Amino acid sequence: MLMRRLLCVLALIAVAAVRTDAQPRYLTDELAPVESYMYRSYRHSGGRQPMNLTGGLDWYGGFTIGASQGPYKPGFAKFRLDGEYESLMFVLGRIYDPESLDYEPAIVTVYADGKKIADEVVRKYDVPRRMKLDIGGARELEFVLVKGEDEIGFAEATLWKEGETPVETGNLLSGTPEVTRLVEDLAPYAQYNHFCVSPDLEYKTVYVNGSKYHYGIVCNMSMAFIGVQPGASYFNLRGQYEKLSMLLGPVDNDDSSGGKGWITVRADGKIIYEYEVSQTDIAKRVVLDVSGCEQLSFHTEQSEQSLYAAVVDAVLYPEGAYAADAGGQEEAEGETDPRLKSLPDVCKLVSNIPPYAVGGQIDHQVYTGESDHITFSMGGTRFSEGFILYEKADFWNDNIVSYAVFDLGREFDYVSFTAGYVGKSWSMTNDTLRVYADDELILEAPMMATYPNQEFVLPLGRCRRLRFENGGSGNLNVGAYGVADIVVYRGEPVENDLFVHPKPECPPEIDLIDLGAPYIHYVSTQSDSRDRIFYDGSTQRRYFEMPDGTRINKGFMLQTSVHFSLDHGVLSGTDNAAAAAIGGAAVGSAFVAAGAVGGALVGSTLVGAAAFLMLAAGGNAVENSCAAFNTYGEYNSVTFTVACLRPFSEEPSDYKETLLIGADQTVVAELAVYETMEPQTVTVPIDGCGQLMFWLANTYNTSGQYVFYDIRLTKERLPLSIPKEARLSQGVVTAPPYTPKELAVKWERPEFSGAQRIDAYISDCSYVYGETLRLIEDTRPVHKIYTWYLETASGEVCKAVSLKIDDEERLDDGSYVNVVNEYEACLEELRRLDELKARLMELSLSFVSANIALPELGFGAIAYSKVLKLGRDMTGECRETVDLMIEEKREEVRQMESWLLNARDIDGVNSTEYTILCPLSPGEEAPSEDLQLLSKFSVR
Repeated sequence: MLMRRLLCVLALIAVAAVRTDAQPRYLTDELAPVESYMYRSYRHSGGRQPMNLTGGLDWYGGFTIGASQGPYKPGFAKFRLDGEYESLMFVLGRIYDPESLDYEPAIVTVYADGKKIADEVVRKYDVPRRMKLDIGGARELEFVLVKGEDEIGFAEATLWKEGETPVETGNLLSGTPEVTRLVEDLAPYAQYNHFCVSPDLEYKTVYVNGSKYHYGIVCNMSMAFIGVQPGASYFNLRGQYEKLSMLLGPVDNDDSSGGKGWITVRADGKIIYEYEVSQTDIAKRVVLDVSGCEQLSFHTEQSEQSLYAAVVDAVLYPEGAYAADAGGQEEAEGETDPRLKSLPDVCKLVSNIPPYAVGGQIDHQVYTGESDHITFSMGGTRFSEGFILYEKADFWNDNIVSYAVFDLGREFDYVSFTAGYVGKSWSMTNDTLRVYADDELILEAPMMATYPNQEFVLPLGRCRRLRFENGGSGNLNVGAYGVADIVVYRGEPVENDLFVHPKPECPPEIDLIDLGAPYIHYVSTQSDSRDRIFYDGSTQRRYFEMPDGTRINKGFMLQTSVHFSLDHGVLSGTDNAAAAAIGGAAVGSAFVAAGAVGGALVGSTLVGAAAFLMLAAGGNAVENSCAAFNTYGEYNSVTFTVACLRPFSEEPSDYKETLLIGADQTVVAELAVYETMEPQTVTVPIDGCGQLMFWLANTYNTSGQYVFYDIRLTKERLPLSIPKEARLSQGVVTAPPYTPKELAVKWERPEFSGAQRIDAYISDCSYVYGETLRLIEDTRPVHKIYTWYLETASGEVCKAVSLKIDDEERLDDGSYVNVVNEYEACLEELRRLDELKARLMELSLSFVSANIALPELGFGAIAYSKVLKLGRDMTGECRETVDLMIEEKREEVRQMESWLLNARDIDGVNSTEYTILCPLSPGEEAPSEDLQLLSKFSVR
């Protein structure tokens, strides 16, 4: 009996084993739909055809449902089961079609005998998902595409009867997952606006921060006309990995616009990391948890300007395989290039560590020293290694910053370099040079177009990122500035000969132009004829033809201008004053001490002259003209001839232009040029200067064209020699008699006491206090006295006196003060001062009377006795102040009376209300013997 029961149990176990090991029963092999629309079958048996579901894997044994277009009608499929099956298993996914424009999620449903048993959303790039449905006893099974245009696939669709154990089919995982590199071992199954880098593909390598990578993803985040240029890459991880380690950063770019963009990493649609990358970033090493992740995706979008970013060295680690470094940080600085450690302790930067990001509107921005014939010029010296900073705003882009960024790998302690204006960039705007060590600003230096080259040595603090940038200008035309001869040092900087710039032969005497062409030559009126403002004498066919027919084939031309200028961008909407301030210094801006900001006014005749480049938002541009030469510190004197080539209008004018000769930013000569003059030969000592500047100052008009020729340099020091016809007297600037004043005793009017004599005293105190303050302000002169000493036709000395307001920007009548009106105003101020002094004297008696009245206040007398004492102290200080103002004002009146009483018309030149001509006072002497001729002096 026991044996029989045991045999029955064994038989049941055997039957169960047979049913458990049942083979998969593929729906499409077993059944055909009884009704369908836009249905396609993929049989598992026979000649199998793969189903290309999104996700990168081939699937078999299933069917698809699509939709028709025009009109749109979604598909379906109905199967008759007759209650034979217990379970349905399938893999649900979207058929991958990279050309499809259907980006909307699709919706599919499954019904068993009319009852909805599945309702699923299938997105365009979803990885396929395995599903198991209970269909026990169902007689009819229906699959419906509710929404969507792309085909939806039901792969590996298998039916299972009661008692059978369903098993997964197709693309089963086996074995232990291994460390996997993205792109190299696992390619993305879908991409848009991204592309892969691989030795086997079109793009073989990508550079990030100067390091080369053979595998990775490059993400396009270029500016689009509409939208943010989205892009994405999708990987099917199949839940096998625990960690993802990768490097994220900008792709090296030698023509960058300084863009920014977002990189977002998602695991099964959930954001696990976000990073706003910029073109100048150091790449980041990022480690993320991707445990159980099926779909890993990288998404990008542009946020500012344009750039390309990269995902490189991306490695997936299965559980337990990742060994955390640096304390297991999720985010860390990217690895440095190991090559940097092998570089010498004193090292050229650009040729050994090229910038990984540069931005600027210039075709050739970076010079690597590959040839001494590929150079750019600064300060008359050619440089073969360095870079140029140049960027201007335009109607589409207000970015005005140009830059170059280097990855130093925290290897160096100091950097040295030379910076200066790039010759022949044809725009003389000033700028600022900024240098950052990582995010710390280590230098902010003004860059003026007329400066000689400047040398800098800066500590780096072993920074990772070294960034050079300009401040930028909102003008339509901007100057270019260069950074060259860059050397980095481990340890303290040391003298070195890595960059050598040989000096040309400098004989005792030489024609300046034979020594070299001007490295700055600015004539805005000739911007379209630059080849006709300088001739080097190499051919007789190119020349200036002077009014007398003489041909000058070795020389240069200068001309100032005033013209309409339309500026925009960051300067739009500014007024003339603001634009003038941004435009830079006044006429003497070429002649400031190195390191100064703005322009130091040079030469008394130039104080308050027009700004060098005053660009308003649609207004007048007032521009000087100049030429600068490198004289290599070898010569002590220059002799040249200057003549008018062509007047501005048909009729030549006697209007005097101001010509400055500068030696290393110091004015060493100032003379007048005018259209009617004969050629003038001038000798100027320049004392071994390195920069020789010829500067034609703009006094708010467009000048004639002046040619400079026969320019001889000599090492001999010759005395200053300016012909009488060209002499320009330096104005002596003095201030009217005045000392600053301030009342130490402060008076605030108290409440009236009710006692008549006390209240009258309080009222008088309030009046004199207020009037004293008003006169302190009214008597403060806003002008200065300008005195020019001039030579008359008889050889005697006279003077021209004018009053001029300091804060005016133009040398025209509007900035000069009418001397007669100012004299009358001084007399009126003197009358007010005399009246105030008399009122103060009367208050001395009122004080005694007010004190006698104090007992009338009873207990209030104590408080008002303090008020009276304060009034006495205040009026005493006012008396002293008024006495000083009277003394100064009387001296000012006497000074103006001496001018007005002695005013003369001399040599046919008339005194005016703005300029008084008169003889020198007894004992007064001219500061120089080389005086301007009165006949050549411009009277206001």
